[in-house]
Amino acid sequence: MNTLSVAVVGLNMGKGHLEAYAKLPEYEITALCDLNEELAKEISKKYNIPYYLCYEEMLAKAKPDVVCIVTPTALHCAMTLQAVEAGVKGIYCEKPIAVNMKEARIMDEACKKANIPLVIGHQRRMSEPYVAMKKAIEDGLIGEVYLIRGICAGDMLSDGTHTVDSLAYLNNDCAVSWVAGQIFRGTKATAEEYARNRYAYIGTRFGHNVEQSAIGCYQMVNGVRCEIYCGAQLLMPDRVYQDIEVFGTKGRLWRNNDFSNPPVSINTTGEWEELPVEMVGEFDYGLGNTHRAFARTVREGVPHPMNIDNAMQGFEVVMAIYESARINARIELPLKQDEYPLDMMLRERGDL
Repeated sequence: MNTLSVAVVGLNMGKGHLEAYAKLPEYEITALCDLNEELAKEISKKYNIPYYLCYEEMLAKAKPDVVCIVTPTALHCAMTLQAVEAGVKGIYCEKPIAVNMKEARIMDEACKKANIPLVIGHQRRMSEPYVAMKKAIEDGLIGEVYLIRGICAGDMLSDGTHTVDSLAYLNNDCAVSWVAGQIFRGTKATAEEYARNRYAYIGTRFGHNVEQSAIGCYQMVNGVRCEIYCGAQLLMPDRVYQDIEVFGTKGRLWRNNDFSNPPVSINTTGEWEELPVEMVGEFDYGLGNTHRAFARTVREGVPHPMNIDNAMQGFEVVMAIYESARINARIELPLKQDEYPLDMMLRERGDL
């Protein structure tokens, strides 16, 4: 089949996607876009690909088959709609989908109306360690699952969205019945502290408000309970980012983090042992598998595991955690309001 021309917008976070596209025969990178001209020139030279500083101009002149949107979250909705208007054949958008349910639903509806597949960047579910964990669950190695716990640094919207998606994947994207959550904002870092540590908490991130730490608990309709802890204040010892543990009636599975060694551990005897994981090529958090499958989705209409429907379900959980914290109540799904609950909370407190 003919290769798909792909344009990548947002080159700082887009570097990993570019590396994946460059290795795949399904794609030809034909355009780059970023507001940072110095960065755009550097990457343009590396790949010998023309760059643009204006997204609209790139869409009009390069006319890519697919676009990879790796920009700040607050820009996702507008850029997705522009890509739909430009007539692309497929859209890959980084996580989280958007800043609120209203924008996410607008993106979903626009792509479905135009019959354009929209894939959201929760790529961990397509990496070999997570695939191995799911197979171990399906094979009954740890018995019946009753609890899944996820831990990650960062904020719930930017990073917790990955954790929520991983928990959903390991539980066959089962629907969620209710959500409870709490957050705290904490003291913002000074300019000097932020200059020393770009991960320091300053109250905003990727163009939207964030909290310093958050906790969520939710119930899936099949009876499995999920727990998620976000932010440095809630980390357990030696557990940092995307730490996933699955509890079953006969044992447990554990992936300590993205660089876990071994990739996955299993405990059915009282001792942790390595779960065999067939690693394919260079470990890339599943991006290679993700974009290879995306090409099939665009060409053949094959449903993608990271499709917008699966992503919307997880995104609703994230928004419901914030809403639960805002109104101090357990939230029964579906979520009944479309705004970003953290923005609403801050307005109500006069803290915006």
